[in-house]
Amino acid sequence: MTTSLTAVWWGGAPVDDQIADAHLLAAVDEALSGSGAEAELVCTHVGSSAPAARIGVSVRLTGEPADPAATRSALARALAGPVVAADTDEAEIVGPARTALLEAGAGDAGRAIRFPGSASVTGRLSVADLIAATAIDQVVGIGVEPTGTDVVDTGPNGFLRPQFSGGRLALLVERAAGGVLQPFEIESPHQCCEGGGH
Repeated sequence: MTTSLTAVWWGGAPVDDQIADAHLLAAVDEALSGSGAEAELVCTHVGSSAPAARIGVSVRLTGEPADPAATRSALARALAGPVVAADTDEAEIVGPARTALLEAGAGDAGRAIRFPGSASVTGRLSVADLIAATAIDQVVGIGVEPTGTDVVDTGPNGFLRPQFSGGRLALLVERAAGGVLQPFEIESPHQCCEGGGH
């Protein structure tokens, strides 16, 4: 994935380490509202250094907000935790926020819950079209080697959670009924048995 040299990266640590993706995105968007910048890439990160692993969040903005300090404060309030910026020296702040920032900036780790092109993807499309339409760099199969013509069923909501590794954003897929591929992480994992939840 190509990262802009002028990208603005922030790392945060939500106080609620179990916050749902939709609520996390809503908090980020609300904090950035009216700032002149948007979150084009949002990833969650699992901190492994703490005894109880907490989730950090990385955010790549479309540009510098009009008032960076006020916007960072708004995001910190929304997350109820610290927010650090990539362009400042804040060595005293450690933990999930710093880890998320460093991992995202290097493309080493991070589960993308929003990424360029993600909002426009729903239903079924070929691997080649998925890569062309989004920031996903590659589609990796479990027990299958996807080709450009293989079809990925992203579901009615386009639920995709690719992950960074080695500087690339990769979507993990598996073979599903009907010969299509489906994302390994599905939107409603507790719905099974033809709609009956467990």
